[in-house]
Amino acid sequence: NTDLLALDIKYALDNLGQITGEVTNDEILDNIFSKFCIGK
Repeated sequence: NTDLLALDIKYALDNLGQITGEVTNDEILDNIFSKFCIGK
């Protein structure tokens, strides 16, 4: 399920952002999913 995958990626990016001090998860997710055709 792509919704669960996106949620897992968001949590991972949030945690990495806390470690590195950078949180750009929305931009990264937009970049990842712009390569896929995901519709509801």
